[in-house]
Amino acid sequence: MSKCPRCGNPISPDEVICPFCGYEIEAEEVKEVFEEVYEERRPLKPSLTKIKLLFTSPREVFKDLAYYPENKGSLLILLMCATLSALTMLVAFSRLNVEANYLFYFGLFIGGFTANFILYLMLWLFLSFCYWIFARMIYGKISFRRVSSFLGYALITLVLANLLILVMALIIVPQIPSEVSMETDISTIFQIIFSVPPFNMYSYIFLPFLAGTGILFSYGIAEEFKTSLIKALIFSLFATFLIILFFYVML
Repeated sequence: MSKCPRCGNPISPDEVICPFCGYEIEAEEVKEVFEEVYEERRPLKPSLTKIKLLFTSPREVFKDLAYYPENKGSLLILLMCATLSALTMLVAFSRLNVEANYLFYFGLFIGGFTANFILYLMLWLFLSFCYWIFARMIYGKISFRRVSSFLGYALITLVLANLLILVMALIIVPQIPSEVSMETDISTIFQIIFSVPPFNMYSYIFLPFLAGTGILFSYGIAEEFKTSLIKALIFSLFATFLIILFFYVML
């Protein structure tokens, strides 16, 4: 049994007007009010289970998120991205002609992880805002929480992108000039590192994977607005194209 968002009295799932205070519940509020009912009726899958299902049954994942949005899985995905990015940074610095102890590399990993997590967190919020604006323009009312939940899980594609870059960094030994040392200015070191393969391929790898994010996001739109997956896919890819175009211009 759910509660009226105004007076707090219990109401049944088939009522859209509260019998106690007469409050008329809007469509978006109906879904939010009955999320608890859905959770009781159908036990929700753990976040890790939903992340695994993204590779086999994405529709099932986004169907759950459409009824009960949550961002635990989104944060786990961001943590994965930050961890892989930090490991890639360790690989890059290990190619430098310097002598460093384990404490240095541990500090480098912590610093890289923190910086990348903040970066991916900002990216998630920025992309969520963009998709939220586009969704409201095309489909109408939708909460930012739902969009951020859909997009957070769709960012699993960036985990794959980071994993690909890490593997490439391990296989393709970056040809970093031997004169680079720890006495070199840190900004210069980063410029040199990101000017050699595979680190100079970040944008070429990430932006196509971002298109994959848009494809997964379309499942959430299809479930949220009960529209066909094809229509949702067209909308999502168009919005993703505009976002990628923006990144190309900015980068």
